[in-house]
Amino acid sequence: MSFVTLNECPPGIFRTEEGGYGFKSEYSTKGKCDAYCLSSGEYFYGGVVDVEERGLQMVEPLDVIADLAAIKAEFQKVGRIADERLAALDRANAQVTELKADLRRAQNDVADRERELRNAREATDRARQAAAELRGRLKEVRANQMVRRGDLVGFGEARVPEFDPYDDGVPF
Repeated sequence: MSFVTLNECPPGIFRTEEGGYGFKSEYSTKGKCDAYCLSSGEYFYGGVVDVEERGLQMVEPLDVIADLAAIKAEFQKVGRIADERLAALDRANAQVTELKADLRRAQNDVADRERELRNAREATDRARQAAAELRGRLKEVRANQMVRRGDLVGFGEARVPEFDPYDDGVPF
């Protein structure tokens, strides 16, 4: 609002040009408006002696009820925004929890695949060793035309040959 004279000011709270606050009553004494200081409750003179001059002082009417309603509406708006942000934060936290669980599952899958790879490499190494041993025995057999008892054990089945613990390596 803008400044008006005290006489033109509607009943209610007003602010002076100096920054003080007062209250103008709807009643009047001897044709002159009744106004009081909010801070002390004393009759408002505004630094003048004459009642005529007091009515000509510039004051700014304040609509406290409308201001409070506006503050309340703003507070409710801020509350709604805060609630929306809190809900968004809760959703984000739930997503983070899900992503952490997905990460743990992926890490477990990687560990499983690494374990399977290690087992496969070990099996491949064992198979290579068995193949090398068999190649060596085959060369020996071809060279000597002799057969050891261990060379005969475990063949005919689809698996790695088992070696006879009693085989002393002496051909028979």
